[in-house]
Parts: sequence; structure tokens; C-alpha cells
Amino acid sequence: MTSALLAMATLLTSAALQAQPTSRLPADLQPLVQALKAKGFTVRIALPPAQRSYGLFQSQTRTLWISPLTFPLGIARQTFLHEAVHAVQSCPTGRLTPIGWRVHVSPVVEREISGILLQSYHHGSRALEREAFGMQGQRDAVRQVIAALNERCS
Repeated sequence: MTSALLAMATLLTSAALQAQPTSRLPADLQPLVQALKAKGFTVRIALPPAQRSYGLFQSQTRTLWISPLTFPLGIARQTFLHEAVHAVQSCPTGRLTPIGWRVHVSPVVEREISGILLQSYHHGSRALEREAFGMQGQRDAVRQVIAALNERCS
């Protein structure tokens, strides 16, 4: 039984690593996918070029990567919204700058974000990451990100 489970896990893992269509993202995120594409961004459901990363935004290529592994982990939505915020932060110059959102999160979530930022991010990028982490959990994130995209990105 152990070898059968191992074989099943290997099969599932290799399938989860394959590039997938953006239609795999939930229907309520599709307007944001389309808005990003209309502004010249590329959205890829594929392994990011950075190791141990669930998502990545590359300003130079205007590409958002969402790892296929985020789907079985249940974090695809948050990861996509996080990287979409970075895409908007890259406008209009290609250099990421804060949007200026004042996002309210619970004290527990705020402590989690602060811990992640202190452990994993350079101090120069913490304001950018704080915005992305804060926005990824907002109920109206899709609307807000699209509005900022239309305002900041030509």
C-alpha cells in the first residue's frame, strides 16, 4: 500500500507541475485576468522561475507566474491577487511603487504579515509586500485591483 500511495503522490505532483490555462483560476478572478492581459501583462499558471516560490511577478517581462501547486494547496486565489497587486505597482514606470492603499486586516493577520515580512523580505520591499499581502485577503480585491490597474497602467 505504501508504494501505491507513493506512486499516486508522484503522479499527482507531476501533474500539478504542468503549465495550465488561466481558465483554471476561479470565475470571479477572470475579469482581472482579462484586464491584466488587456494592459499588456502575461498571466501564466506555471512554475515560477524562482525556486520555492508560489507566485512571482517580473516587471521586465510584465509576467505573473502562479504555481500550479497553489491549487491543491488552496492558495491560488491569494497568490494570484498578490502578484496582480505587484503588476499594478509596476505601473507606469516598470519600477514597483506602493499604490497607497490603507487596507484593514485583523490584528492576527497583521502579526502574520509582519512576521513574514521580517523573516523573508528585504526592508526596501516591505511596503510593497505589505500592500500585496493585505489586498490578497480583501473581499473586494478584484474590483480594487482592476480600478488601480485602469488608473495606473496605460
